[in-house]
Amino acid sequence: MIKEVLLVGPDATEELGESMGRQLRAGQAVGLRGELGAGKTCLVRGLARGLWVDEPEDVCSPTYLLVMEHPGPLPLLHVDAYLPGKTRSFLEEGGLDYLLQSGGVVVVEWAERIAELLPAETLWVDLLRSTRAGRDARRALFHVSDAFSWCVDLPARLGP
Repeated sequence: MIKEVLLVGPDATEELGESMGRQLRAGQAVGLRGELGAGKTCLVRGLARGLWVDEPEDVCSPTYLLVMEHPGPLPLLHVDAYLPGKTRSFLEEGGLDYLLQSGGVVVVEWAERIAELLPAETLWVDLLRSTRAGRDARRALFHVSDAFSWCVDLPARLGP
């Protein structure tokens, strides 16, 4: 099932992430797909707030790092697969086990580049530009499985 949420502005994207963070559990993975500037990191910043990580405002794109770990009651492990070679090597050499057994939530930007390495029960979210509600509008498409059934209760629109 696909759940669509219209996001009007970056604040709405962060608000959606915060709602997601309140629902996610330890050991779960989220795969984010979207072009450059689609709002992936913005969504992760909101997700960090929802997880109550320490200093969520410090969330930034980890493109040139393997993983950014954000401590908190439910830690956030933020991975970027924009440069898939190094990420693939890390995951194939035990990094995936490390991430999933960390007791936190794993979020991967550009996840389509390493999709076959992620768990079958990954929550996939596509962030797409939308012309329906202005220049800063995005559409978030959630590919909902039983493990993430709470997604169906997300609002259809966020923002002004």
